[in-house]
Amino acid sequence: MPTPRSIRTSRPALLIATGLLCTALALLFAAPAGASFGFLAKWGGPGEEVGQFNSPRGAATDSHDNLYVADTFNNRIQVFDLTGAFVRSFGSFGSGPGQLSAPTGVATDSNDNVYVADANNNRIEVFDSSGAYVRAWGSFGTTDGRFEFPLDVATDSHDNVYVADMENNRIQKFDSAGVFITKWGSFGSGSKQFNTPFDVATDSADNVYVADTGNNQIKVYDSSGNFIRRWGSLGSGDGQFNSPRAVDVDNEGDVYVTDTNNGRIQVFDPAGTFLRSWGAPGSGDGQFEFADGVTTDSRGHVYVVETFPNDRVQQFGQLPPTIPKLIASVEALGLPHGIENSLVSKLENAQKSLEKGGTGSVCGKLGALTSELQAQLGKKIPIVPGEELLADVLETRASLGCV
Repeated sequence: MPTPRSIRTSRPALLIATGLLCTALALLFAAPAGASFGFLAKWGGPGEEVGQFNSPRGAATDSHDNLYVADTFNNRIQVFDLTGAFVRSFGSFGSGPGQLSAPTGVATDSNDNVYVADANNNRIEVFDSSGAYVRAWGSFGTTDGRFEFPLDVATDSHDNVYVADMENNRIQKFDSAGVFITKWGSFGSGSKQFNTPFDVATDSADNVYVADTGNNQIKVYDSSGNFIRRWGSLGSGDGQFNSPRAVDVDNEGDVYVTDTNNGRIQVFDPAGTFLRSWGAPGSGDGQFEFADGVTTDSRGHVYVVETFPNDRVQQFGQLPPTIPKLIASVEALGLPHGIENSLVSKLENAQKSLEKGGTGSVCGKLGALTSELQAQLGKKIPIVPGEELLADVLETRASLGCV
């Protein structure tokens, strides 16, 4: 992402938002049995309307798994629920309390207060969970508590605040009221040096992860700034990067990195060992053009924010069970012939309706299947495997928007 700027040439609005219902239909029709992690949904598109973006960058989730997106050149924070439905927005262009100028990073604390890296105003602004202004701190400069383009912000378990002070090539740490605690970093490639650090994140142990973008590395420190480890180098192989611009750590300790110029997401264990990657340059589902933000929620979803030209959010996670997978699960239970035939028949009919695009009919058939499962639990269908099957059916129904 380029250095934040206040003025940007407008572009025609081209909405490319996609609802969960259409996405779920595509997944259930096309995904093979046994599919697990993958693309779930996307929303956004270039523009200024609700749910549209103008070069968004940072993202964070709160205790309710709402998603906060720094809509950078619309000078606002937009909030969505985990289905991508718009919840609220706050902020407008300016330098007054509650106003923003190119917000690039966002984080939440244990009370769902929202911290925003207000990059062009060289400050951190704090809002409550409803978007009401609380406080701000910072100004342009190089001394403690001042910033030169603070690009990202993160919080730890004690609600301390870490800021990626990009042009000063350092991390600054504050308490939740904005009182300066410590700092580390200078320009360079050493273990406690940075070259345009774009992003910062914390894990459950309050270790601090920095996307050292210009050095093509991820660097890890303890909460006092003591160096722990680093990994990465310029390239396109596993564990290599080309301008990694965002980093986040999930509840299991896995580390997600937007390998921006390689058009992919890479995942590592806490020690920096490569685990997997996905993506390629492009605008299709699961492809990325300038992925500049990544965050996770408590349910294992991964959200990737793309700046211009895609201007969107993509959501990834565990794919809902396909109908063929549900059929295989029924057949594996060893049920009495009549019960098995009845359940399989309902699922086969639901699949036929799905292939014809009959969503309402699919919901009805899966509803009848749910009722039959519930009636037979503990009778003809064993409790434990029956409950697992019922949970899968309910997840499939939910993914289709069935009430």
